[in-house]
Amino acid sequence: MKLTKIVSFTTVAALGLFLAACANTTNQAAPASSSSSALAASSSSTTTSSSTAASSASAAPATATQSGELDGTYKGRDEEDEVTLVITGTSGTWTQVEPDGEQEIKQVTIDPTNQRIIIGDDTERYFLEGNQLTIEDISEVDVDDTIVLTKQ
Repeated sequence: MKLTKIVSFTTVAALGLFLAACANTTNQAAPASSSSSALAASSSSTTTSSSTAASSASAAPATATQSGELDGTYKGRDEEDEVTLVITGTSGTWTQVEPDGEQEIKQVTIDPTNQRIIIGDDTERYFLEGNQLTIEDISEVDVDDTIVLTKQ
């Protein structure tokens, strides 16, 4: 009988220790998950902030077309003349062929920050939408002198 009481007491004591250990682990787990939740929330807001910053940075170039986006050959018409514009980086050539076959070639310089294109001695404004490059004469305000070229 004495042995049964010792075994029962030991069993109850072991069970008590086990329950105490489980309760202690649960209490420790809660703060750990709270701090990991806080860490996850902090990490999430950091990720969101950096995503927002990245999207803001990538949106900035859209307002001022970068010259690399312009690289290529564009063709179109300026009144009755055929125009070919070849751009590489911030420079290029403007070739204008008149109906009688006379050809005029001008050097081109691109200012992507201000969306300006200098063709020979003339400074124009340009806009790029998809494969359409629109060039507007900024010196003549009253006249609608716009040329639309298509990327080849």
